[in-house]
Amino acid sequence: MEEQLTLDGEPVQKLLHCYIVGEHDYYAASTPEEALQKHADMLECDVEDLDDECEEVTGELLDKPWQDDDGVPLGTLRQWLAEATGPEWLSGTE
Repeated sequence: MEEQLTLDGEPVQKLLHCYIVGEHDYYAASTPEEALQKHADMLECDVEDLDDECEEVTGELLDKPWQDDDGVPLGTLRQWLAEATGPEWLSGTE
């Protein structure tokens, strides 16, 4: 399938959302299916082989500050989502 283009020839920009796959991995993606595909790609397996749930992250969790083991602030899911240029892994907790 060819990429959709706007009237000026630029690629159509998809609206990205934050999804959690399983219990630990957060992705920027347009759909839950796209997040699952990114997860499968990261694990080098087929989507059909995954046994993970996928749901959109909303509300306060998007703005919860993340920090490293030494307490150094790393950012928030909302910040990382705003910086994402396409479907990608944002962060994980393991």
